Amino acid sequence: MKKLLLLIVCFGFYTAAFSQILSDIDEVYPFHGDFAAIKKADQWAFIDKEGKKIINFRADLVLTNRLNSLNQTISYPVFNDGRCLIRKFIGDTYYYGFINEKGVEIIKPQFLNATNFSNGYAIVVLSSKDSIGFNYVLKKAVVSNVLEEYVIDTSGELVKYLYNPRKNVPANYKNGIPIIETMFIAPKLVAVKTKNKKWEIYQF
Repeated sequence: MKKLLLLIVCFGFYTAAFSQILSDIDEVYPFHGDFAAIKKADQWAFIDKEGKKIINFRADLVLTNRLNSLNQTISYPVFNDGRCLIRKFIGDTYYYGFINEKGVEIIKPQFLNATNFSNGYAIVVLSSKDSIGFNYVLKKAVVSNVLEEYVIDTSGELVKYLYNPRKNVPANYKNGIPIIETMFIAPKLVAVKTKNKKWEIYQF
């Protein structure tokens, strides 16, 4: 009887030590910082290093391409500087924003494209309208859609204008998102590709 009781107690400790935390997960990805992305169907969530789900499954997380140990490209959402990219379909266009590590929308989707944060900053694409004249027959202003790139901080504030507007672009982006033509080359240094395909370097 004592042996049976001891066996039951030991089995209880074993199952407690190796208890199942999550199940029915389709894909699990490596930790990036403090969190790992997991996938179920078409939705993504994040777990911490104890296996606890810290952000529930959702469909608006943006995937980032990374190389695995076999030099293969894999895509999954990541947190950088406490921010993760999201996107929402508004009208007929996807807009990009960011959530924090609690899943709260901290920078509302308003950008036509955005990079992940790096050293506290991200590059974003905004659309504006530039008046190029007036149509006296139709009695209305003639405007051109302009794409402009900026550096933002983790609160969403515009930190640096990147001096490379693209004019006369479509008013919507059903066929794809605008390409970001700027890249960080140091914590506060960006390289900007100009209209003549040359590069300019700015500090901010």
